[in-house]
Amino acid sequence: MKVALWSADPRLGDVEANVARVAAACEGGDDLVVFPELFLTGYNLGDDVQRLAFAPDDDRLGPLRDAARDHGTHVVAGAPLSVRRGITYNAAVCIDDSGDAHWVPKRALPNFTTFREHLFFAHGDEQPVWETRLGAVGISICYDLYFPEFQKQQAMEGADVLLNISASPSSSRRFFEALVPARAIENACFSLYSNNVGAQDGIVFWGGSHAVGPRGQRLAETTPYQDEAARAVLDLDDLRAAREFRPTIRDSRHWMES
Repeated sequence: MKVALWSADPRLGDVEANVARVAAACEGGDDLVVFPELFLTGYNLGDDVQRLAFAPDDDRLGPLRDAARDHGTHVVAGAPLSVRRGITYNAAVCIDDSGDAHWVPKRALPNFTTFREHLFFAHGDEQPVWETRLGAVGISICYDLYFPEFQKQQAMEGADVLLNISASPSSSRRFFEALVPARAIENACFSLYSNNVGAQDGIVFWGGSHAVGPRGQRLAETTPYQDEAARAVLDLDDLRAAREFRPTIRDSRHWMES
């Protein structure tokens, strides 16, 4: 699985430009292209998030559906999702290589320091595994990573890869640099991270997208504060050896079922 994990700087409020940016990235020959949390609108939108939110089958996703089909690529990007009037989720849209879109709402909403997500979004209540021809991918969004039970559930349900899209500012950098490899090691899964970069209305995002192997080894990374992609090739056959070396999935099943 060839993955491209973008540290990218969206145009705040310019959905058309951000969608075009993701669609263009699908031309690079990667199997999985990932852009950060709320990238399709920008993160720090305030009340405008309701106005710009996507419907599940939104026509504005057309260029992404077409790009995924045309290039045989799977795409994940962050966007606000409105499933009914007045109820909006911070979500990831996952588009497979047939152009079908699946949505994963964020479960844990931060409401402290500079973050006020609970003022604008509803909580998701599931952490589903996205089944693709490439493998099974557990999707989480930023603060979800702080709750290891979410990713553990996904690993127990068959995830090969744990993917987190994020809007982490500079003040949170050291936490995500610790948590991404921890989720890989404790679940013997690949762990992938894609973060916003640049300034949005007073918040500076550090980027730092990276890929970690199932034993915690760093496979690829972007330069912090740079708009670029971390590219890695994931060999899912490596999971067998990793899970024999540290059989955490086997032993988690024992403790969870006892």
